[in-house]
Amino acid sequence: MSLFGKLGQGWDRFETLVGGLFLTLAVFIVVIEIVSRNLFAFSMIGADEIASFAVIWSVFFTASIGVKRNIHVRIDVLFFLLPAPAVRWLDGLGTLISLFFTAYLTYSGWALVQESIMFGELTMTMLRLPIWIPQSILPIGGFLLSVRLLQRLYFLVTDPETIVDSLKIPEIQTESKLP
Repeated sequence: MSLFGKLGQGWDRFETLVGGLFLTLAVFIVVIEIVSRNLFAFSMIGADEIASFAVIWSVFFTASIGVKRNIHVRIDVLFFLLPAPAVRWLDGLGTLISLFFTAYLTYSGWALVQESIMFGELTMTMLRLPIWIPQSILPIGGFLLSVRLLQRLYFLVTDPETIVDSLKIPEIQTESKLP
């Protein structure tokens, strides 16, 4: 395996690990909050806020893996009806539109974080957390998605048959153990 392949696998694991840790944190906080409310009539200040931010971070941090594995929700009936060259162009167009959106998300998220830092904005809850901390997932997630979409465009150009095959045979169906 090449150096880029090893780096790519390492990055995949890192994204999955970080996203999983944030989701685990959210579940842990919610369970502790439920138990403490029901058994001890006690509620932690900001638990719901931290759990919400952790779920958002988990989703944004792992969304790029969905791009890599081609598992995002989309209407793909045209991919089954059109010939391979048309499928490539259609997928390329969808990828370019998505790349434009994620690049804008990265840019506007960065601007939002900078503005929040400049004005010293805080969350409106009792935690009074600097709002730029939870907002910073916007440029991070947008950047991660943009990188994966650029990677997808690269493979559409250099190895189009693999991409077309992955579009026509969803990963979930090929691994099914149902009779």
